[in-house]
Amino acid sequence: MKPIDTEKVWYVVRTNVQCEAKAADNVRLAGFDVYFPRQRIEKKHRRNNTYLVKERPLMVSYIFVGMPRSNKLQHFGFVRACEGVEKFLEYQGKPIPVPGKDVQEIYLAEVDMRFDDTRAARIHRKEEAKTIKATLEMKYAPGKEFSVIDGPFASFHAIVEEVTKSGNIKAMVSLFGRLTTVEFEAGQLSAA
Repeated sequence: MKPIDTEKVWYVVRTNVQCEAKAADNVRLAGFDVYFPRQRIEKKHRRNNTYLVKERPLMVSYIFVGMPRSNKLQHFGFVRACEGVEKFLEYQGKPIPVPGKDVQEIYLAEVDMRFDDTRAARIHRKEEAKTIKATLEMKYAPGKEFSVIDGPFASFHAIVEEVTKSGNIKAMVSLFGRLTTVEFEAGQLSAA
């Protein structure tokens, strides 16, 4: 993917239904810069329990087209004539320019996996770790206080000691005026 040229004037182009990639290819072949933002999602295959990563448009039926600052009016017709293109996003009959910095921010967010809903993206954003135990250790760090929401200790407050090998959380609960260590499942604790 080529970085965004902020020196060009960018416009939002509406494409035909499910023709974002086709329109982007045709506009690119016509000699214009194109940015087609996408996001990746992960779905579990029902039969063999594997995860498939699929790409889909971030903004359905829209792409960005970059044009040189000079002679803008003659280029609109070339873009409209491309297969898959419906029209420019307009206000009072004139295409609306989008600042190159805004398009670049969307591009950088896509490169940084901020729109993706995959395990790799969650690990990259530090929302998840590579193993279940490491993820629990991130979420339930020692010394953090949580509320117990399920089980015999519901409505008590617990201070995390450690995450066990089995994936349970050992935490201290105040019982009869003294701290007692109790083992909880992850679903029994909620942020205080």
